Order: sequence, then structure tokens, then C-alpha cells
Amino acid sequence: MKNVSFFSSALFISMVAFFAACTSPQKLYEQGNHDEAISLAVEKLRKREVKEKHITTLVEAFNYINQQDAQKLTRLRAERSPETWSTIYDLSTRISRRQELVKPLLAMDDDRFGGKLSALYFENGVNFMISEAKDGAAAYLYEKAKANLELARTGQRLSARSAYNNFNDINPYFSDYKDAKSLMSEAYSLGLNHVYFTVENQSRAYLPLDFERSLQSVFVRDLNSQWIKYHTTKDENLRYEYNIVAKMTNIDVSPERFDRNHHVEEAKIEDGFDYVLDGKGNVKKDSLGNDIKTKRFKTVYADVFEVQQMKEARVNGYLEYFDNRTKERVVSQPIKSLASFSHYSVRFEGDRRALCEKTCRLLSNRPAPFPSDAELLLTAAENLKGNAKRIVRENDYVVSK
Repeated sequence: MKNVSFFSSALFISMVAFFAACTSPQKLYEQGNHDEAISLAVEKLRKREVKEKHITTLVEAFNYINQQDAQKLTRLRAERSPETWSTIYDLSTRISRRQELVKPLLAMDDDRFGGKLSALYFENGVNFMISEAKDGAAAYLYEKAKANLELARTGQRLSARSAYNNFNDINPYFSDYKDAKSLMSEAYSLGLNHVYFTVENQSRAYLPLDFERSLQSVFVRDLNSQWIKYHTTKDENLRYEYNIVAKMTNIDVSPERFDRNHHVEEAKIEDGFDYVLDGKGNVKKDSLGNDIKTKRFKTVYADVFEVQQMKEARVNGYLEYFDNRTKERVVSQPIKSLASFSHYSVRFEGDRRALCEKTCRLLSNRPAPFPSDAELLLTAAENLKGNAKRIVRENDYVVSK
């Protein structure tokens, strides 16, 4: 309960800070936001913003909402209906919190507010009503939970989950109520669905052992939820409501392949200079007396050899669900994965100056070793995880029953 009180206080402070920045107590009161108006008015009065309109709004909003909640309390307590104890608790707690919020101002009333806060309406006996409601709400939820638990013990899984939620709802009232914790644990066990996942290789092709482990990891790590627990190792002490089988029906790894290409690149480059001669065979001069020259160019060539290495692994199959209670297959969806290895390398023969910029960048690429069949299949298994995870999440409703 201390945590609840701390949360409530923090919530009030946050609300006050928000509303103080953008509105006024009067505006909030006119909009029907009575508790927000009270909180903001109290905050302003604490900061010595003593304005008549703040005091008036505080009294009017406080009296209106406090009397409204008190009337509801009186009516509900008179009914003595077990299922209303939680509402009684909420109402009485709200009244108590509201009254505690304004109490510090009462000590300042005569000196600072002219005794005007004496008009505030306070509901007496709130602490008793809170205690009474706690006891009543906890007792009601406990009996309801035990009734659901009895049904759960006969195999009704949804009743087990209802019992678990009922026991859990007692926690805001009492953290250690009777034997609720142990019964809640029993309810959880009865409400949990266990699902066993395995991989079957029906392709007659090689499948590395780590392929299965890789695919299993997604079930262990990512897919468990509150009421569904996936297992990849069988426990003889557990009853599995469903089996999920990843059936690999086709596994194909292509041969290592080289695609080769050859082309010639050329470039015109500067190769010295020639003097410009006049008609008499003498070197011409410019206006400054310097020899006139012209650049000489030549074309250079390079043979470029490109090699692309490629290898692929394809895995196809089905993800199938079997209901162990009816012995029926209830889901069958295709799964597939492609893992590719591709590497591009370049070498040349001839004059490097003939190479274009793109080819020069690729010269650092050297032929790479091909991945083994097992390595490529494990990559395919990693790729298959996303496909399997999507299918399992889409079919959560099947195994949650």
C-alpha cells in the first residue's frame, strides 16, 4: 500500500505541474475537472498566491466532489454487495487523499485566508472505511479466486487464469493475504500451456546439428508469453498441449560457381612533348622568347579479369502444429529460407594507368574461400528464424486455448 500511496502522490504533483503551466483552477472547475482544480488551487495558495477566486474555487470544487463521492459511498455501503468493495475502497481512498491535500492549509486559514476554509466539507471516518473496504475487497477476491481454482483443478485452463488474476488483484490491498501467494502459484501452473518444438529433416539431405539448435533458440528466447511456454527439451514430468514440428522437406546447396568476365580498358595519357617548328625548321618562340611546345599523348591498355564467386543454400519445409489432446494437425504453413554467398574480385594485366576509377577501387578485392555447406545452411537457419517467429506469433491464439 505504501507504493500505491507514493504513486498517487507523484501523480498529483505531476498533474499540478502540468495544469499550472497551461490553465487556472477556475477554468478546470468550469470544465468539471474538480480534483485537478483543487490540486492547482492548493498549489497556488501554498505559494502565497492568495487570491479570492482561488479560495472560492477551492471551497466550491472540494465541497462538490467530496459530497458527491460521500453520497456514493453511503449508497454502496448500504447495499453491502461484495463486488462493490473495490469501488468503495477507491472512493474512500480518493476522499482521504483529497482531504489530506488541503489539511495543511487549515492551519493558515485564520491568518492568511480569513477563516474562509472553514466552509470545507470533510467526510469523517474515512480511514475506517478504507480499512473496511480493503478487508471486504480482499475477502471477495479471495473467495472468487478459490472458486475458479476449484474449476481449474478439474482441467479448466481459463478458470485457472481467472483465478490467477483474482489472486493478483488482492495485492493492492494486502501484499501477503492468507495463502493467496501459494494458491496463485498453483493457478499459474494450471493455466500455463506447454508447447514442445522440434525439427525433423525429411529431405534425405545433410542437415548440420547446429541448424536445429539455431532454430530452437528463437522459441526459447523470443516467443514465451505469460500463458504459453515453449520447450525444446522434453521433460517427462510435463504435459504438452501442443507439438510444433519444423519439417524440412527440401534442402539444396548449389555447387561452387565462378562467373568470369574479361574486358579491355584504355586511356589516353600524356607522353612528353614536341617542339613547334616554323617553315625553316626552327623552333618557334612565344612573345617572351620561350620555346613553344605541344603535349604528346599515347593510348595505354590493360586487360581486366573479373571473377564473381557464388553459392546458395535453399531450405523449404512446413511449420506444423499438432493438438496432443485431439491428435489432430491444426496448423500447417510453409517456411523457406535462402542463404547466398557472393564475392566479386578483380585483377589486371597491362598498364595500370589504363584502369578506370571503379576498377581501381575493386583491385583490393581478392578471391575469398567459399563457405562450407554446413556454414551456409546455418546462415539459412538464421534467416528462417524470422519466418518461423512470424508464423508462431500469428498462431498464438491456437496454443493459448
